[in-house]
Amino acid sequence: MISKTKIAKRLERKTNPLLREIIVLLKKQKEGLWIRAADLLSRPGMHSVNLEKLNKCSKEGETIIVPGKILAAGDLGHSVKVAAFSISEAALLKLKKSKSQFMTIQELLKQFPKGSGIKIII
Repeated sequence: MISKTKIAKRLERKTNPLLREIIVLLKKQKEGLWIRAADLLSRPGMHSVNLEKLNKCSKEGETIIVPGKILAAGDLGHSVKVAAFSISEAALLKLKKSKSQFMTIQELLKQFPKGSGIKIII
């Protein structure tokens, strides 16, 4: 299990107020998926995932969380729901083209408070 204390210590080094807010919100949850996402967001550096990786690691209709940034390299050949800390403009356009839905991590948390049926891609 991921230590909430370790997440809190890493949080002290984060300077982005929105990122800090999201990590605190996720850390308060009881479900393991949200705590894992808080852990990944609190680590040094920001994970980046290209659309090509999303395409390879997901299936039509899945719900995905990317604890980092989505970049536009590659294409997405099917429709998914995806949430991330941030997304490039080009990636957002390509997501819309594939009829996928992008949302913030906070919106995903409200929609799926138990975290069931969500896949983390890093």
